[in-house]
Amino acid sequence: MKSISCSYPEKNCRRVRRPWQDIKIVMIALTALASFQFSFSQVQNLDSGVKGELIDEIVMLIEGKYVFPEVGSEIAEYIQNRNKEGAYAKVTSIQEFIQEVTNDLQSVNKDAHLGLVRRRGSRDSGASQEEMIKNFFLKQSFFQNFGFKKVDRLLGNVGYIVLDEFSYLEMDGKMVGEETARAVMQVMANTYALILDLRDNFGGREEMALLLMDYFFESPTHVLTNKSKSGEEGQIWTEGKNKIVGMADIPIYILTSHHTVSGGEMFAYVMKNRNRATIIGEKTRGAAHKTHLFSLKSAEIDLAIPLSTTIDPLTGTDWEGKGVEPDIAVSSGKAFDVAYKMALVEMMQGDVDEFQQIEIDWTLMEIEGNVNPSILNESSIQEYVGVFEDRNSFLKDGVLCYQKMDQQVYELAPMSKDLFSFVDQGMFFVRIRFTRDQTGLINKMFMIYDTGKEVEFSKTVNQ
Repeated sequence: MKSISCSYPEKNCRRVRRPWQDIKIVMIALTALASFQFSFSQVQNLDSGVKGELIDEIVMLIEGKYVFPEVGSEIAEYIQNRNKEGAYAKVTSIQEFIQEVTNDLQSVNKDAHLGLVRRRGSRDSGASQEEMIKNFFLKQSFFQNFGFKKVDRLLGNVGYIVLDEFSYLEMDGKMVGEETARAVMQVMANTYALILDLRDNFGGREEMALLLMDYFFESPTHVLTNKSKSGEEGQIWTEGKNKIVGMADIPIYILTSHHTVSGGEMFAYVMKNRNRATIIGEKTRGAAHKTHLFSLKSAEIDLAIPLSTTIDPLTGTDWEGKGVEPDIAVSSGKAFDVAYKMALVEMMQGDVDEFQQIEIDWTLMEIEGNVNPSILNESSIQEYVGVFEDRNSFLKDGVLCYQKMDQQVYELAPMSKDLFSFVDQGMFFVRIRFTRDQTGLINKMFMIYDTGKEVEFSKTVNQ
């Protein structure tokens, strides 16, 4: 076995958002859309006439299309008044115009799906937006593994999936993300619990979200209802087709952050409301509306407008502007360890054999150290210095070190009170625990192995 080293991904690598989603995408994050630079024929400068035409187009589209008519009228009026006040008079570039107007559009009701984005390609290129987005997706999707950032079986038989987006299942009749998604779920088939990490998930395709969700419910389930401006409703169900024995019953823990948006929020919202998952982390962004892109005629700019919203039939509400509240509120950086500990503790309440218990106990040592790290100063480290039969612990440059007789010297790192691990990764299978006598002084050293074996050494000399 080897020890666990798991931390919030942002600590270890630069996150790259992938705003390629289709204009027909069901859950789309406007912030993600705006962050990728596509090639386009750009108007270098915007004069007052062009800006006036753009504002007129924006107002007309919002009044005619926005999902909530009364709110749409309020937003349109606000933008018109801002223009009359000269709010955009000094704006000369497309990017600045997009930023300023988007900020104003979202200021009325905080709708994160409403705003301007640069057009993907030129209207003169001959390719539709849908074609360009699909081409971009095909170039990037395999590299991004269809949103599955990490798939792992953690010690204690806990499944762990880092899912940053919900990709296409198929495209033009050809399977793309579906095959990977099914393979991932098969890898998770024998796990006793699952941690689904959505801390950097910005949404994507509804069909992928529903496919994954289908594994977690025993029978077809009505999970959402679409509501459009016209009042029409459409129910969204899981199919009840995708079954893996036990998967509909295992404990699920979903990690969220302030970066979780749109489809990531939908997934957490549905699973939470059905008591199918425990949500751990931070409140999500709060973007629930379904969006379409409309091309403006006066410049290479598109306007994203929410045309409908998605309601959970159990609550009669969505998460727009509110976000999804976690069941256990902790910083996103601590969410993984909290979930992992909960999964293992719950597992111990069931029927575990001796081998499983050893692995769980070993794992909990590290998680406890992550949740409640031991911080030692030089004077407190000195407590652990001494000779323990043929073992020696001593300070070297302020770091506690371990040595057996005249063999190799190893640096130790504190995990929790009186518990240390070896800095050298080659010593992953053993840890050191010190114990104290009735007066609180260190009296013994134990070598603890991941097999459950413990070897005791009594303190013989203080150094």
